[in-house]
Amino acid sequence: MSVRWIFRQLRRGDKDRQPTQGEFFATDAIRSVAEALVRESIQNSLDASLRVSGEAVRVRFHLGTIPTKTIQNYFKEGWSHFTAAGNGLDDVPSLEDFWCSFLTVEDFATTGLIGDVNQWRHEQGVKNPFYYFFRTEGRSGKGEEDRGRWGIGKYVFPRSSQINAFFALTVRSDDNRRLLMGQAVLKSHIVGSNYFTPDGDYGLDGKDGFVLPAEDPKLLDRFSQDFALQRKNQTGLSVVVPWVDPQIDDEAILRAVIEDYFYPILSGLLVVSVSHGGSEVEISKTSLSGVCRKLGEEFEKRMLPLLELTNWSRENMAAAAIRLNPADNQRPKWEPQLVPNDKITELRGKFRSGQRLSIEIPLTVRERGQPARDSFFRVFLVKDGTEEGAPVFIRDGITISDVRGRWVPGVRSLVIVDHPPLAKLLGDSENPAHTQWQRDREHFRHKYPYGKSYIDFVSHSVSMFVRYLNESDEQPAKDLLREIFFVPKKPESAEPKEKSKPRKRNKGDVIEPNPSIERVKRRFTLAKVAGGFTITHGEKGAELPTVLEIAVAYDRRRGSPLKKYAAADFKLNEAPITVETEGAKSGERHLNRMVVKVTQPEFKVTVTGFDENRDLFVDVKAKEAEDDSQA
Repeated sequence: MSVRWIFRQLRRGDKDRQPTQGEFFATDAIRSVAEALVRESIQNSLDASLRVSGEAVRVRFHLGTIPTKTIQNYFKEGWSHFTAAGNGLDDVPSLEDFWCSFLTVEDFATTGLIGDVNQWRHEQGVKNPFYYFFRTEGRSGKGEEDRGRWGIGKYVFPRSSQINAFFALTVRSDDNRRLLMGQAVLKSHIVGSNYFTPDGDYGLDGKDGFVLPAEDPKLLDRFSQDFALQRKNQTGLSVVVPWVDPQIDDEAILRAVIEDYFYPILSGLLVVSVSHGGSEVEISKTSLSGVCRKLGEEFEKRMLPLLELTNWSRENMAAAAIRLNPADNQRPKWEPQLVPNDKITELRGKFRSGQRLSIEIPLTVRERGQPARDSFFRVFLVKDGTEEGAPVFIRDGITISDVRGRWVPGVRSLVIVDHPPLAKLLGDSENPAHTQWQRDREHFRHKYPYGKSYIDFVSHSVSMFVRYLNESDEQPAKDLLREIFFVPKKPESAEPKEKSKPRKRNKGDVIEPNPSIERVKRRFTLAKVAGGFTITHGEKGAELPTVLEIAVAYDRRRGSPLKKYAAADFKLNEAPITVETEGAKSGERHLNRMVVKVTQPEFKVTVTGFDENRDLFVDVKAKEAEDDSQA
């Protein structure tokens, strides 16, 4: 049997599908295709760690070029599929070009793609990374301690190629076999008179179109040499992306590695090297700060203070941590009593003086059908005047870059979730790109009672804790001025008090109420809804307002809520706040104020997205529009 590209013809009854897996990584939270590649490939490598004590997982990114004449050896058969009309490729490279650029991603101290290469369907309880990597779509064999969940991370490799294809050479820790296989993900297409399905495999043609990996030592040695692999017989996986996307360059890879994986690097669990041509940069816990400085002043200014806080957190993970009181074990929410009374004064003093704080926050995690499990997460923060104030969330070593938590200007913070019960809960809620904790995900919504409350509790941990630290710990001294403003009590007499004489009633005319004065009817109705409020039409017969001026703030125990509003709480013109109108038109929205123009008698304005654990103060004024500028 010869090694070649094999695409299968569509049979009657087969579903004519057009793959969309790559769209899972097209999110605003992932800034580039390079970041998507780095996030997913390193995540898979960390999950495949051999977990040898003291040995870090090593990942190598290498950008190189190969003569197109050489790479043609790997496309002798099958190139017609990559040039077929309607196959989903926009700009197919020509085999007449002299060079082909490629990217190699290799990991070491990992298991490689272990498992039975002949497995062709899912088998409950069987761990087979080879099967899940090459033969499944949208299914993962990873457990609760793994970072991945969705089984689509491998699609960053074809998405990074101009021909949507990749090769993978693995050396397996279970049997030391060295295997080579490839995969392409196109769209259904026509070659000649035949209609083909999107998926293509590079390997040996077995029975019934079942493709098996190649093991010929000469082929694998030549492949390793052509694509500059460092792997010899070390276990792990080497992926080659031919005709790599031009947006993926060495600087983009370096930035993504540091931004998304600084925590496991500083923890000594990961070492990454990035090479291009003859130059190579290694990122380890000892070199990380130096690499940041080489990526520009702005990058250095943003990352170095975070790295310093992370290093401090590693040194003070348990010794200096102050443990908060447990939250409600059914439906956690932030309450002042979570902060121990005997610690609040100490915490406020350290916070206001710019000292770093280490907090451990216990939670009870409940999964349907499972016993409750105690868990916790940690918060590290310092009031250092940072302009951004966005908390950084780390779940099992990977940065969750788009958590919808409130920013806290002036405060740099790190939220670490690595204890298994809570890490599993939040991991189940993540989107495929692992950038958000989402309440309505299939993996999550029916699995945990009050699961949304856990997401909110962790997401808002920094803002709520800082809120308590910023509240005054001084109580009003009621007797402070009594020696100055002293009004003596009238001395009590032993004599019986005289009975007071009854007052003479006014015998003048009785004034009857004027029945012509009517009660003013409400022009609108304000009501509370989950996560916000609604404003609807008022009483029947009431004058219809033309403009509503609305101001919103979280309620406070003392002082004016509107005066104490902070932009870090929410902004009416930014997510997660949403405004829906019926019979009305939303106008200018800025910070905590907005204007609505009423256009119909039956109107409704719904504003949601606020923290359900906090009370809202809403001030609404009905006004008449002087001109159209108010709406």
